[in-house]
Amino acid sequence: MTNSTILTIYTTISNEEEAGKLIRTLLEKRRIACGVSWEANSQYNWKGEAVNDGEFVVFLKSSIRFENSLMEEIEKIHPYDTPAILMNETRVNRGYFEWVEGEVK
Repeated sequence: MTNSTILTIYTTISNEEEAGKLIRTLLEKRRIACGVSWEANSQYNWKGEAVNDGEFVVFLKSSIRFENSLMEEIEKIHPYDTPAILMNETRVNRGYFEWVEGEVK
């Protein structure tokens, strides 16, 4: 079903302002069709210490055509030294696929 597969991207970011900035930047550049963010509590190990911190999850939708360039672009914009950027191919209904493909350039 490659003709109905989009790219979904998951990352976390420190606050709502940074989440909005990341989404707006990628929307303005027409690299994503949609971005969603929500508050979350993250627990992880960092530099040998357990961390329990508030973050924002950012979920983006784009075309598979932009997989490599989008990874690089997010790394440049993202304020973290080591951001988690998880990309997946996601099967979607035909109408949604066409909308995503029409929104990105």
